[in-house]
Amino acid sequence: EILRCLVGSEMCIRDRIMARRMTFEGAEVKVVAEVMPYSGGLKRNIVQCLDDYDIPLLLSHTVIDIEGKDRLTGVVIAEVGPDRKPIPGTEVHYDCDTLLLSCGLIPENELSKQADVAMNPVTNGPLVDESLETNIDGVFACGNVLHVHDLVDYVSEEAATAGKNAALYVKNNCGKDAQKSDKVVEIKAIDGVRYTVPSVVNVDRMDGDSIVRFRVGDVYKNHYVSVYLNDERILHRKKQVMAPGEMENVVLKKDQLAAFDGLNTITVKLEEA
Repeated sequence: EILRCLVGSEMCIRDRIMARRMTFEGAEVKVVAEVMPYSGGLKRNIVQCLDDYDIPLLLSHTVIDIEGKDRLTGVVIAEVGPDRKPIPGTEVHYDCDTLLLSCGLIPENELSKQADVAMNPVTNGPLVDESLETNIDGVFACGNVLHVHDLVDYVSEEAATAGKNAALYVKNNCGKDAQKSDKVVEIKAIDGVRYTVPSVVNVDRMDGDSIVRFRVGDVYKNHYVSVYLNDERILHRKKQVMAPGEMENVVLKKDQLAAFDGLNTITVKLEEA
């Protein structure tokens, strides 16, 4: 439902990387338009794919009309308000012969669903613990099947973690039932944090410190990323800018969690400066 468009050979698109690719192939990309008031991708992609090639980016804009019969001859783009509905009087016509649409990424999890893996409704990926194991004993998830990443480096890191833990699972022939613990702690994502991966940690099974990745739900400036153990704040890190297109992370230290008496919940949230 999120429509970003670019006009290039003369054409119109939403995706920044595709805008640059089409420029390489000889198209004249007239504009990239995105319905949200912020970019859904990395800042560096805007710089390297759009700014470096003088391709305009229109935020809070969408395509409202596509013209042509046998083939495309033009599109009309308009500004949208907070309700994502076009604002009358803001329409701009672009002559073009190509329109590329990008509608976001969704993890492919048909196999996960068939295996009755518990899913996160926010990410459309499996719910996992600190070892990236799902609720199904011996089934691990990582990479874009778990949640959509912005950097392949994070995919590689998760793959290494999941692979190592899957190998240990097979080698030791023991899963959750063999390592029952009262220290399974939920990680809550609130106040601007949309979700976390993992969503729970088993403190006894943690192999050292654990990275918790998350995304925010809007653009936040001069906010703190805070982590609470029950009601005690243990991390308060200021960030100048956070946006949905760029993944954030915090590190949970095993020694700190293990030493905390009566730990029931870990909360990751944003707080105003």
